[in-house]
Amino acid sequence: MNIIERISSWLNRPVTVDPSEELLKALPPPTSDAPEPNAMQVNPTDVANAFMMDDIAAGAESHRGLDYEQLRAMSAIPLVAAILQTRINQIAEFAQPCMDGDDIGFQIRLKDRGEVPSEEDLVTIQDIYSFMQSCGDDRIDFESNFEGFLRMLVRDSLMFDQACFEIIRSRNGQVSGFMNVDSGTIRRSKMSETEKKAGKRDPEGTHFVQVVGNKVRAEFGAKELCFGIRRPRSQLKYRGYGFPELQECIGILTNLLNAEVYNASNFTNGISVSGIVAVKTKMHPQLFRAFRREFYAMLSGSHNAKKTPLIQLDPDNNEDLKALNLSQSNAEMEFEKWMNYNIRQLCAIFQIDPMEVGFNFGEVGVKSTLNQRDPSEKVLMSKEKGLRPLLRAIESWLNKYVVNELDDRFELVFTGMDITPPEKQLDMDVKKVAAFMTVNELRAAYDMEPLEGGDVILNQVAAATMITKPQEPQDA
Repeated sequence: MNIIERISSWLNRPVTVDPSEELLKALPPPTSDAPEPNAMQVNPTDVANAFMMDDIAAGAESHRGLDYEQLRAMSAIPLVAAILQTRINQIAEFAQPCMDGDDIGFQIRLKDRGEVPSEEDLVTIQDIYSFMQSCGDDRIDFESNFEGFLRMLVRDSLMFDQACFEIIRSRNGQVSGFMNVDSGTIRRSKMSETEKKAGKRDPEGTHFVQVVGNKVRAEFGAKELCFGIRRPRSQLKYRGYGFPELQECIGILTNLLNAEVYNASNFTNGISVSGIVAVKTKMHPQLFRAFRREFYAMLSGSHNAKKTPLIQLDPDNNEDLKALNLSQSNAEMEFEKWMNYNIRQLCAIFQIDPMEVGFNFGEVGVKSTLNQRDPSEKVLMSKEKGLRPLLRAIESWLNKYVVNELDDRFELVFTGMDITPPEKQLDMDVKKVAAFMTVNELRAAYDMEPLEGGDVILNQVAAATMITKPQEPQDA
């Protein structure tokens, strides 16, 4: 029997056992030790660290190319700051509870979508809502709230690709709250000699440390701190650290800053000269210098920019000076196109449309506004590419470290991304009653009373077909 026949016979065999039972049998019993992977998580020869800070530098900074302070400085560049703040404001809109899932916010629901929540489940859901809004026990930090938590978490994630928050537990091990941690101070911990030889970390050991002032101030286990990475890499040399967008933007930001410096230099001292003034006179040199000082006082620009040179020529010796245009136009090097090209590149890396941060470039290659798409479509596509993955990452972190620890039957989901705008919903309703729905069927969808004579489709062809349709003969 060849491989195709064996696969066909296997697919056609009768199922005598519940697949879920087979899956449970394949899993190890809860009382046994957890299985361990065979693959290495780090390169033992690359972990030549005799001190904690050596491990920190090797894992977090030297391999990545930029340290945390450099990334903070890059995030303060105006265009980058605008991109980050736009995403932060968009995420903050999801910080309010949305129990029915019909608006922008977050919803707590059962993981089993086929299960109907009981009265006890509804009480638990309300408790989780209150827990999330206050970030846990009010006594931990009375000023903390879910919106502030999301804003800080998103900023750290977009700067470092490392979003960290601590899970605070009570003495009995229950989750009491969660709070932001300065992600720029969190590093992966130094590995023990046993872990180095094995090439992997001990699941029950210390996984993360907080470094302040070049000293380790706190230690965290795997379940005590979320080390959220949106863009993970499997290479051993990166050792579990993220890949921030700013790392990819070094060249682009350098180009933008150089172009801005070039343009701003036109307004600084002595950089650009518009022309030369030649005076033919036998004036005494001392008197000419006095005249030149007065001339400069009248014509010098702001900060002595574009200062005009003044030269004295002897008319008897027939001295002359040719007119030379010493100023250059930025259009000669396509300055605007160069700036726009770099702005588009930067926005592409951050998965955001330039229109969201105030740059409307229009359609590429389309010069007529009549042929351009609706700008709202571009913004929606931008959110699909950049905002939705960011929300999904935050969902996974909160569910894994918080909601599942409270009650693993529930999950947190962000809602509102797929809501149809009112004007588009109205347009869809008009098309429905003109195609396959009657007016009363549509009114029933909105819990409205039926209209007399409303059991018709607002379509002339369909209405004519219904009227001219021959009736079936009734039985005598």
